[in-house]
Amino acid sequence: MFEGVYVPVVTPFFEDGSLDLVSLSKLCERLVSQDVAGIIPLGTTGEASALNASERHEVVATCAKEVSGTDVELLIGAGTNSTATTLERMEEYGEFNADAFLIVTPYYVRPSEEGIIAHYLTVAEKANEMGIDIMLYNVPARTGRSISSEGLLTCGTHPRITGVKQAVGSLDDDTLNLIANTTDEFAILSGDDYLAAPMALIGAKGAVAASAHIATSLWVEMIDCALNGEAARALDIHKQLLPIVRAGFAEPNPTVFKGALAASGEITSDFVRLPLIPATKESSQALAKLASNL
Repeated sequence: MFEGVYVPVVTPFFEDGSLDLVSLSKLCERLVSQDVAGIIPLGTTGEASALNASERHEVVATCAKEVSGTDVELLIGAGTNSTATTLERMEEYGEFNADAFLIVTPYYVRPSEEGIIAHYLTVAEKANEMGIDIMLYNVPARTGRSISSEGLLTCGTHPRITGVKQAVGSLDDDTLNLIANTTDEFAILSGDDYLAAPMALIGAKGAVAASAHIATSLWVEMIDCALNGEAARALDIHKQLLPIVRAGFAEPNPTVFKGALAASGEITSDFVRLPLIPATKESSQALAKLASNL
């Protein structure tokens, strides 16, 4: 079962827009050394929609190499807004022996909840054939559709659907119901970085957090403390990390995180592909300053 801090890793580029796989490799190596639970290439933070098939393959191969031989899990973002295309992506990444696929709710087409459940269960059957688990991704701000706690728990009865990244923007009644009624076989993880500690303290199992690119060790400690009942320490770290989260999302993700990573020299440049544009220097420098102070 999923537990801990999972980082949806950025995709570094050179200034000319080509892949910077050396920076990606070093970034993954550092995240692994700081005891994250998992690395997720090809998420939204990784600008997956801006990569072609060859680039996606190179990104996943780089991440897979860095986690090989470690306890760090590899989850691959394979979800699209088409069931058929999602199944094709899963086949595409089958060679990498991933621990799981991250599958987002189909976006743009706005299916019914019954259609979303049918999509997830179809994907899960394919994952079962491949011997790989599924983490669902419920993020209505990006997809235009939310799936209810009852729908998620229904999906969670499938043996290959073992968790959900819950990113609905608040600790709402549906999320509380989801946490209260889940089983040991279906993990709830926060997909909203500022809610990671509160959710873990009431029963979630961790977080999928872009902010964990920064102050990674503190993120890992915060979630460990929350899961081990050390509420006071978890909340103390939560207060320290909140400014990082706010600064990191001051402009569209992942632009500010890339700017801060570039400012620290961890990646070569802050380049992002259109329609994203780089974060302002003010935003990137503000996050970099907060990171250096921590």
